Amino acid sequence: MLTVEQLTKLYAENSGCQNVSLICKKGEIHGILGRNGSGKTTLFRCLLGLIMADRGHIKIESAQERIRRFGYLPEERSVIADIRVTEMIDFFGSLKKMSREEIAVEKRSWLKKLECETLEFKRLRECSKGNQQKIQLICAMIHQPDILILDEPLTGLDVSNVKLFKKIIVEYARMEKAVLLSSHQYEEIEPICDYLTVLEKSNVIIQGKLSDIKRNHPIKTVSISEDAHMIYALQKGIIDIRQEGNTTKYVCKSEADAYNIASLALKNREGRTIKVESLTLKDMVGDQQ
Repeated sequence: MLTVEQLTKLYAENSGCQNVSLICKKGEIHGILGRNGSGKTTLFRCLLGLIMADRGHIKIESAQERIRRFGYLPEERSVIADIRVTEMIDFFGSLKKMSREEIAVEKRSWLKKLECETLEFKRLRECSKGNQQKIQLICAMIHQPDILILDEPLTGLDVSNVKLFKKIIVEYARMEKAVLLSSHQYEEIEPICDYLTVLEKSNVIIQGKLSDIKRNHPIKTVSISEDAHMIYALQKGIIDIRQEGNTTKYVCKSEADAYNIASLALKNREGRTIKVESLTLKDMVGDQQ
């Protein structure tokens, strides 16, 4: 388990992170969200010991030796272009003091899981950007770290690889590992995150269990199909209206307002699909920033 208490690292006014506290338990995926410059990467670098915090405490419960506790996938691709895939994986395994036998077993397993066994003897510069990202992920996970930190892991991936990465991340958390990840692709990480910390100008503005945050957020939406003419646009409590084809989404100030519109729509259903939902993670975070 990872516990962070009042962690602060400032470069200038509102630059870095201030008084960040969080807990990431074994088996959980904790999303760290925020705009560029909000403090996400600074937080990760402090956790990894790459930079020193100005103040605060970091507590790690791990049976592994210090060098193996963390795995880290940086936002920027940082492959060694002129060496072969197998050489890069071997190198990162050796940095974590793994034996040759350990590296060979784990490398074979991860190459298979990430569907890149055929890349083993290719040079990194011969691999696509998506495949380079896969190799970097293997390098971050080969030593089975108790705490895995992923900084924008889905950036630049195609749809199939996004799906694969999400599957790998969820499976890894289920191995009783703690996972922290940042992303600007909120719609992609929403289904896999258990907890959420949102940073804005270096400060925490939203935090908690994702299901609780969404349930307790006052704004709800009502989506009604076959409603191209926005039949319910004049009802009270509507703060925004969005249209996607012939489906209209009414963004309502409260749950009561949303259910009022849904009740009216049900009386005149005529084959329409009606959904009352919480805001998406993307809309909810944007609403706070």
